[in-house]
Amino acid sequence: MKIESFQLELITPCFCGGAEPEKQAEIRAPSIRGQLRWWFRTLGGFKSLAPMSVRDQEAMIFGTTAGDEGQAGKLILRVASQTLAEAANADDLEAGMGTPLGYALFPLRSSRDGDGKRGILGTGVSFRLTLLWRGSPDVWSSLRSLVLAWANLGAMGFRARRGFGSIWLKSPSTIELPGIDLALQAFSSPESINVKALKEFVPQTWRGVTAILLNRYRSWRQHGQMNRRWDKNSQRWIPISEGQREENRKAPGFRYARRDHNEGLDVQGTSAPAGDGERPAGKFGTTFRPALGLPIIQHFSSLGSDHGPIKRWVATVNWGLEPSRGAPKGRFASPVLLRPHRDAQGRWHALVIFVDAHKWPAGKKVFLNGQERDVSLDLYEAMKADPALMPFI
Repeated sequence: MKIESFQLELITPCFCGGAEPEKQAEIRAPSIRGQLRWWFRTLGGFKSLAPMSVRDQEAMIFGTTAGDEGQAGKLILRVASQTLAEAANADDLEAGMGTPLGYALFPLRSSRDGDGKRGILGTGVSFRLTLLWRGSPDVWSSLRSLVLAWANLGAMGFRARRGFGSIWLKSPSTIELPGIDLALQAFSSPESINVKALKEFVPQTWRGVTAILLNRYRSWRQHGQMNRRWDKNSQRWIPISEGQREENRKAPGFRYARRDHNEGLDVQGTSAPAGDGERPAGKFGTTFRPALGLPIIQHFSSLGSDHGPIKRWVATVNWGLEPSRGAPKGRFASPVLLRPHRDAQGRWHALVIFVDAHKWPAGKKVFLNGQERDVSLDLYEAMKADPALMPFI
């Protein structure tokens, strides 16, 4: 049996709920097992086990319940970590509406339904992950590469795709492990992911690097309000200035998001004019943002009430994977991962990981308030070609 321990540290806050997710946080072996399994499957399994299928490899390593009898995996994980009776919401992390962190943590805002708090472990919390391998010694180096890939590119907990729950491998040192580029060569399909980094100056704090990642991502996903906005201080609507409208137009994803905006208007019977001066991308019946994750709920303030923040959201549309007019049904996990990364020298990098293995399937439809729409990958491909990014691996 092969045994090795890895010491890891959280470098961004981790919302990892335990037995009582609203009250405490803990790092659990099943959660890490699920992360390792996801990266193993995404990267196409191990070259060292070819020509065995990825499915059979996964069953042998992690176990399976498929078929008439269950099969225990040959990999055992043990975790030694803290369990803290602490919880936080967006306000506790100074992530208010309009801020980059608030954009990612909108599900954790307090509301009439609750305070939005979840169990949290802060930055600097360390934990030890121990691997016990009961299989062939020939697979051991590949398993170490799997841990290295996850530790450098993965994360844990709620909003892990948006920069939270990022980790750093403290030991063993990089002298004892291959570089991440070499580690990926242990897999059959390393090309399934495309890892890039922001070229611009990266602040050397978790909050700073997470904020610039979220700002860039938001610039691709939304076009901003173009007519008016609700001012919570004065409790009234105020017009959007032409200067702000022009700034919104400069966002790289503006024309794609504008098309999705118009599609939402269409299902409410208030279609945008054919000669839309904002020049949306695509054509009627085509959408873009569902390829970056579902569900999506759109609120149209210009069609809502003028009588305060509670009543104003009366014009709402839902995007989902099933043809329902009610709440959106079905989820599609975003193939774009935002990853604050700290290297062995302590330098921060702002990584954007495009997971081509899990991109929107060709020909698959999305349903907008029950109406079928085509989904284009043009926005996803444009994000990959973003001139603000450079190859990292």
